[in-house]
Amino acid sequence: MLPIDSRGYVMSEQGKPSAGQTTDWAAWSREAVEMMQARNAEWPQQFGLQANPQYRWDLDRALLELQGPLHEVIATICLVGTSSEEEGSFVWSWANEGIPRQHGEALEVVHDFGRENHLSLLTTARIPGGRPEALECLCIAARLQRAVGTFIDQQGDVTLYFTLLHLQAAVDQSSLAN
Repeated sequence: MLPIDSRGYVMSEQGKPSAGQTTDWAAWSREAVEMMQARNAEWPQQFGLQANPQYRWDLDRALLELQGPLHEVIATICLVGTSSEEEGSFVWSWANEGIPRQHGEALEVVHDFGRENHLSLLTTARIPGGRPEALECLCIAARLQRAVGTFIDQQGDVTLYFTLLHLQAAVDQSSLAN
């Protein structure tokens, strides 16, 4: 049996509306944002992370390490894209040659979905706008990737938008008593 979304649409396995029905894409996009807001409230609590934990990410390994009070949390990530206030745009990772290739490959489900449904937001390499447009793209990508949540980092003028594809607590085996 296929799942039903919050608006009563029958969803395919990838969280996409089933064929043969008219979709309100603006509502579908808002639902993606609401879904990620809810998930982002849940995952830090589930892993015992306090507000604003220390972190570091590695794009080549597609990993994010978050420091919790009792343990590290390791996330498998996808860099969805970046935005620049100065340039006033969001650029998808699949269109940025400076981003390791595996991030663009992980976004193929999003790019394909955009092509199949004629959604230029998901197929245009550079989207004019700023943080609101970038957040919408991030949440749509997270929904289509079935992500656990999202993570955003600021590096100077550039903001990086990540989906969290998998999370796990990391235990240092050498610190175990026996």
